[in-house]
Amino acid sequence: MSTFRIQEFAKLAGVTVRALHHYDRLKLLSPAHRSERGYRLYCHEDLGRLERILVLRYLGLSLREIAALLNAPAGCGAEALAVTLARQRAALQERREGVDRVLRTIEHAQARAKETPAEPEWLLYQTILKEIHMQEATDWREKYYNPKAFEKLRAHRASMTPEYWADASARWKALLTDIQSALDREVPPDSAEGRALVARWMRLGDEFTLGDPEIAEGYRRLHEDESHWPDDETAAMLRTIGPKPEHRSFFRQALQACLRHG
Repeated sequence: MSTFRIQEFAKLAGVTVRALHHYDRLKLLSPAHRSERGYRLYCHEDLGRLERILVLRYLGLSLREIAALLNAPAGCGAEALAVTLARQRAALQERREGVDRVLRTIEHAQARAKETPAEPEWLLYQTILKEIHMQEATDWREKYYNPKAFEKLRAHRASMTPEYWADASARWKALLTDIQSALDREVPPDSAEGRALVARWMRLGDEFTLGDPEIAEGYRRLHEDESHWPDDETAAMLRTIGPKPEHRSFFRQALQACLRHG
């Protein structure tokens, strides 16, 4: 069996050594073989797994989601992968349609420039820019939800009055403040106070997700991929009002305590 040292494997696969170390730490790609001196040795099977990782990453999945898919028991992983690929395909299809609209607008502007050379140039650019802005206005959060769930979420947002939104935001801010206070006071997540905080979190979460597990799953995916959010106003707002990683960790531990206590 042919094996490769990490530098050779990185060059063969077209990735960096740093990326391979990162994948190893996450248990995404850990070579089963070692040299006598303890160096990682990769084989062709590792290359196949790496190719699957890179494809799924390109499609927009987080590394945690990829690990869950690749490490799932036989059968379960295939079903989850089919659902994930269908969702990502729909998101990419919509993105492609948006790019196609921009291309058609450019072609139309080119034709107008030939037919009516006296038309102001700025007017042609304005037409193209309008379509580009429409394309950029597409909500980037959509890719984290399946189409049906995102449509329900969008309708729910549209139905929210300013008063409802202000009240919900105030209650969410108060909850995160109380969780931070619990963290500062080193309150155990499995304490009565911790379980009460997770109950408040779940009530607020159900209001936002309408109790829909698919919307809840999209929300989880969205926040777990925070490092890949774009640099725009929406992302800035989410980072301002959203829970910090330590808040989510406290929630998960408190939730496990609630499950244990029934």
